[in-house]
Amino acid sequence: MKPKLLLPILLALTATVVTARADFFNDIEGNLDGPAVEGSPKYTALYFSAHWCPPCRMFTPKLVEWYKEFKSKHPDFELVFVSSDRDEAAMKDYIKGDDMPWPYAKFDKAQDESFQKFSSDGIPYLVLIDSEGKALTAKDGNEWQSPQEVLAQIEKLVP
Repeated sequence: MKPKLLLPILLALTATVVTARADFFNDIEGNLDGPAVEGSPKYTALYFSAHWCPPCRMFTPKLVEWYKEFKSKHPDFELVFVSSDRDEAAMKDYIKGDDMPWPYAKFDKAQDESFQKFSSDGIPYLVLIDSEGKALTAKDGNEWQSPQEVLAQIEKLVP
């Protein structure tokens, strides 16, 4: 390749790299359903849970109450439900029955790497992700931790 032709290609590649920006929420937004989200939140909490899970069913109403209060004061925060249900009907019954006011991963997308790389070996599981896709509350290896403990961490981390 002649040097005159190579320079425009290198400049174009450099411009792409310089202007590219990681944005976790924008990356997953196409895989979400439910209530629309304005803009791109700086912090996204992923809530892994299921209709069939008794501890999840006990925690979710508390999370709904917490979310309504916290979200009203923190517009740069969003929560996303990632279902571990066995079928889409169970997932939708869970969302409706517990009046979840946040977006959720489409049932056929919940097992995608974009979500599963943040999951744990137990549910309910909650993890806070920053805009660059870094898990802020996860333990090494995404070891399970109480979602109630994670709520306390979120309250400290999200301005």
